[in-house]
Amino acid sequence: MKSEEFPFFTLFLFFTPHSSFFTFNENFFPIFAYNNVNMSHRIGGNCMKIKYLIYSLIALFLVCLPMQQEAFGRPKPKSKNSCTISRSKFTQSDLIEYRYGLKIGENIATIKSQKGASQDVLTGLTGGAVLQIVWPKGFAIQPEMLYSRKGCIFSGSGVRYDIDYLEVPVGFMYRLHFAEVKPFAFVAPYGAYAFRFVENGDNVADDTYSSQIGKWDYGIGAGAGFDVWKIQLSFKYSWGFAKVIEEDFVVRNKVFTVAAAFLF
Repeated sequence: MKSEEFPFFTLFLFFTPHSSFFTFNENFFPIFAYNNVNMSHRIGGNCMKIKYLIYSLIALFLVCLPMQQEAFGRPKPKSKNSCTISRSKFTQSDLIEYRYGLKIGENIATIKSQKGASQDVLTGLTGGAVLQIVWPKGFAIQPEMLYSRKGCIFSGSGVRYDIDYLEVPVGFMYRLHFAEVKPFAFVAPYGAYAFRFVENGDNVADDTYSSQIGKWDYGIGAGAGFDVWKIQLSFKYSWGFAKVIEEDFVVRNKVFTVAAAFLF
């Protein structure tokens, strides 16, 4: 199969009804519903499916990679009327593509605890500005500046923590080029600053807030997605490395994010 003939619908095989493994409930992506505690309980059963969804997208990317490499190595046919232009007239900067835009999405967040406390996930809004720098042969860097809400709900006590971050992830991407769609996989280290802490719906004062949680978070995310026209859809799972809440045990952010961006 030629890479130019790669069927667009292949990317959506994992979402079709016949695949019960990836059948999510109707409230799987409740955009902007991060204040709904009951919604968080309904999402909790899909956490394992989320991870397998990302693994499947990355596996699909790896299957398509040999076709992409073949396409780059295949010489393009020359037209009889075409003229040969010396490569020396082009610089590397002429081949670099810059795109910028806006991103909005939803976090499905929880906190990893070594104490073994039972936790439920909560949903939170994320969004901000995106810059994408694309080099030849599919390599790209995508820095972003985002507002991101994370946190968790402790099942036993019912305590809910909502933490608002200013987050700066930098994605290192490799994209495949097909006729209609450009799938990609990426890793994205990030740094974040917590500027607001909410406990059970009440804002926590700055002095208490400073003593309860670490204001800085950092970690790494990995995921996959695809570009279609000026639309980018991505799925990412992030692991935090910093201690989030000042407790005797280690607590770190874990977040799955689904997001869409419009790039100019």
